[in-house]
Amino acid sequence: MWDLKCIAAALCFLTSNILFIVHGALMMKENNSNSYDANKENSAVKPASYTQSYSYTDWKDLDPAYIESRWLERVDSRPIMMVANLFGAMAWFWLMVPIVQSAWVLSRGGKRDLGPHMLLAALAICGSITEFLARLLTVGMTNASQWLAKDFNLDNWDTEGDGTGWRVLEMIHIVTRGMLLWVDAFEALALFGIVIVLFYSVSTEPRFKTKRSSSIIINSESEDGADAASGASAVTTGVDDSVPSSSPPPAAFAAVTTKVPVKPTFSKCFIWFGLFVGLLAVVDFLADVLRFVDWRLFGTIAMATNALLGVIFLPIWILCLGRQLPMATERFEREERRASILLSGREDEMTSLKGNEREIS
Repeated sequence: MWDLKCIAAALCFLTSNILFIVHGALMMKENNSNSYDANKENSAVKPASYTQSYSYTDWKDLDPAYIESRWLERVDSRPIMMVANLFGAMAWFWLMVPIVQSAWVLSRGGKRDLGPHMLLAALAICGSITEFLARLLTVGMTNASQWLAKDFNLDNWDTEGDGTGWRVLEMIHIVTRGMLLWVDAFEALALFGIVIVLFYSVSTEPRFKTKRSSSIIINSESEDGADAASGASAVTTGVDDSVPSSSPPPAAFAAVTTKVPVKPTFSKCFIWFGLFVGLLAVVDFLADVLRFVDWRLFGTIAMATNALLGVIFLPIWILCLGRQLPMATERFEREERRASILLSGREDEMTSLKGNEREIS
């Protein structure tokens, strides 16, 4: 039995991250051969220092011709970016429900360690909704920005061919990308928190449960003494010995307590693998944050960890969750039904005793 929501989330994560890798590879390829459109009407004047490869200096100087060439490349790769963001939004939407369901099962319906499991559910809901909205906002901002780059006059504002519009558009793009960069960093942090709480919850689950039962004590000597005593009692009280007793005396029963092993909600391999995924997420978070210190170095590290985490390890972890979650939910619901039946039986017994005007001790 598989959880279909986990399968959908894993497929969406896999598709989204593969498309992001393809988009990044195409952009790196285009960086080595920029597509400056010299024949475009009212295009900004190409400077003498302009090179055909990626130039951090030209980008930092907000060179209009260089920025225009970059936006032409972004327009060409827009469909890949849009589809990748849409699949990313659906991936977090599908992942939210299984994580909240896991928190409910691990807390035994809110009866065990309520605080950590509320944190688990909050991380899943907040992280999923934040990422879902951020991906949709990315699609909207990308479409609007590339519409401006394609159809609006960005070359001639103050003077002929000054390219001020391209500078403004690029600054807006940098600011919005910086905002989304921190949202992606929060995604990695939320994933780390989820796997840590899962690891803690499964590790602290009770390994045994106590089962109580009663047994009848059979002792021949005590039975002979009990017969003599009952005979003497019959003489003095007049009780007929021919009438059999309806039940053994209470002293004939002894309570027996046994420990029964309890199967954990999730396997040890799953929680340890989740801890490894969480450590990769921490590396991804640190690389995203440290991009502003050294963009090339930590940007490369972030791309590598994103590829490993998003294409390989995270989908596998989600599929493992989808394989074990239905069985864990079924065991929890079965135990809840059994407890409900026992509780309803005791309530019926107490009601009958009250109806017979017996004292309940």
